[in-house]
Amino acid sequence: MELVIVTGLSGAGRRSVLSALEDAGCTAIDNVPARLLEPLLELEAKLNPIRPRLAVGMDNRHQEFATEFSPLVERLMDGSIPVYVVFVEADDDALIRRFSESRRPHFLAGESGLVKEAIAKERELLAPVRRQANAIVDTTNLNLSQLRHRIQEMLPELPVQGTTLRLVSFGFKFGIPEDADMVLDARFLPNPHYVKELRNLTGKDQPVREFLMQSDAFGTFLAMAENWILWAWPLIQQEGRAYHTIAIGCTGGQHRSVALVEMLAQHLRRDVPKLVLQHRELKV
Repeated sequence: MELVIVTGLSGAGRRSVLSALEDAGCTAIDNVPARLLEPLLELEAKLNPIRPRLAVGMDNRHQEFATEFSPLVERLMDGSIPVYVVFVEADDDALIRRFSESRRPHFLAGESGLVKEAIAKERELLAPVRRQANAIVDTTNLNLSQLRHRIQEMLPELPVQGTTLRLVSFGFKFGIPEDADMVLDARFLPNPHYVKELRNLTGKDQPVREFLMQSDAFGTFLAMAENWILWAWPLIQQEGRAYHTIAIGCTGGQHRSVALVEMLAQHLRRDVPKLVLQHRELKV
């Protein structure tokens, strides 16, 4: 049996992640106190000895959660059950908006009712838990369908099965992806946006790629990124993480970054078979 622990910031979408895991075939149980997890696993092993995967949601509203979580995970890892920790988060504005829309109080807000201060306290409280996570899921810009797709991609990629490389294109003017492990800036490369015939195309289109490949700087960028990934990939896999995310950005996330991600993927698929692409700013 494999254990997936889902925790994170209040309002970030822990229950939605659990629902996605359940849809993908897990047995999901929410609001399990830290002190009850080990007895639960013992009972589960007796009742369902061949169950492949159990997903458990842990809410830090339980007073002992922050102090008991790390020792708990260490004990479990020393045992015979593979443990995979998913930490769910979102940026402050998204969390504040969600609390406002749901009209639910933040459990750390106290008498002041200031959600922003409560979120800051919770981030500090959960910092050690976040550092232990195998995967961090930022739900700020994900709708339920995208979140479900992300979790379904993530589910098979437990540490024993290797690491998936995520190549993400984005536009700097919309912000850097918060779940990126590495960010590359392509804004200095020639911009197809200023070519009338190319403006309404994207980096997926051959005319845009042909334009970019006329630039020595573009070819050098592509080659250096590929070489670095191939050099670092064995070391990254040794960490046992489910995902390693490399985000490549240009100004609007339509041309240069998209072309780089698409062409990198073509070059890397032979050596990195577990590879997924995301073009954050493209509508299709």
